[in-house]
Amino acid sequence: MKVVIERDRFSQAVGWILRSVSARATLPALGGVLFDASSAALRLAGTDLELSGEAEVEAKIEEAGSALLPGRVLGEIARSLPDGAVRIVVSGSEAKLTCGAAEFTLRTLPIEDFPATTQPSGEPAGSLPAETFATAVAQVTRAASADEARPVLTGTLVDATEGKVTLVSTDSYRLAVRSIAWTGPAEGVKRVIPARALAEAARAADGAETVEVTLGESQASFTAGAWRLTTRLIEGEFPNWTQLVPAELPHQLRLDRAALTEAVRRVGILAQSGSAVKIEFATDGAKLLAASQDVGDATELVEGKFEGEPLTVAFNPQYLLDGLNAVEGGEVVIAVRDGLKPALVRAPEDQEGFVYLIMPVRIQ
Repeated sequence: MKVVIERDRFSQAVGWILRSVSARATLPALGGVLFDASSAALRLAGTDLELSGEAEVEAKIEEAGSALLPGRVLGEIARSLPDGAVRIVVSGSEAKLTCGAAEFTLRTLPIEDFPATTQPSGEPAGSLPAETFATAVAQVTRAASADEARPVLTGTLVDATEGKVTLVSTDSYRLAVRSIAWTGPAEGVKRVIPARALAEAARAADGAETVEVTLGESQASFTAGAWRLTTRLIEGEFPNWTQLVPAELPHQLRLDRAALTEAVRRVGILAQSGSAVKIEFATDGAKLLAASQDVGDATELVEGKFEGEPLTVAFNPQYLLDGLNAVEGGEVVIAVRDGLKPALVRAPEDQEGFVYLIMPVRIQ
């Protein structure tokens, strides 16, 4: 195999593929990046068996062929190369990379050990606006669980119907929901996709116009421009999230989002060892309070508009910050029923698009 590829294009493609390559591969081939120069474009691929990444990049192919190169060291080389064209020549079990005056020789990995990558086929498949998709994923996946004891909660539910896809994540303490338009078919389908895979798909969508989505029976794929990511689905029954959203929330506090976010961050400094930030809802806005028995306490007032009866609700400050940072726009509404039922965090003008539900902390 002999190929020549522009340095930035090479570095970008290798960096993307390495995000789906296992850092602690039990099989050496799973730590490698596949180079396939058997067609008009150079194809790169990598997988950790759960997640697979592929990229097709423009290159001058002087001699067709394929090779599996060690991923970690290849990534370090790609980041350090000087400007110019990268020439890759594979002969036998060695690959020589040359760029300017820099030259590297790598031993190739056994290409026969690299697993074949397959793509989900059939329906449903559709497309999403790339920028909207990336925003929605960032909003929702922050609420996914990191606890592998309940695998289904480490994923994001993708509920696709005619004209709309709804993304849902929950870790039992908060719930994030975002609906976006798509061009998919009429029949409804639900899949649970690892939150990590969605985050990588959103990263691939940066700079693209659309994301092509295929939701297979056991896999899902996302294609944005030259990048394609394929992931295994998570088995299990996702919670019925619609039952968690309260029908009536009589107490509604409207505040400047940036002011509230900074106030929660400051007051939260004193909410140590898992303690909560209390928010006193009043007619002129909100008073935030936090205390640590061994350190001290903090309070801050944030002006706003409140409808309802005065009450006090306590929240995990990091969970609340996650919701505030996910809301788009200059203002935010926190709507509650009481100090024990889930509270709703959303933008005032966004009644259906993005919803963040957070469980209060019981006040001692």
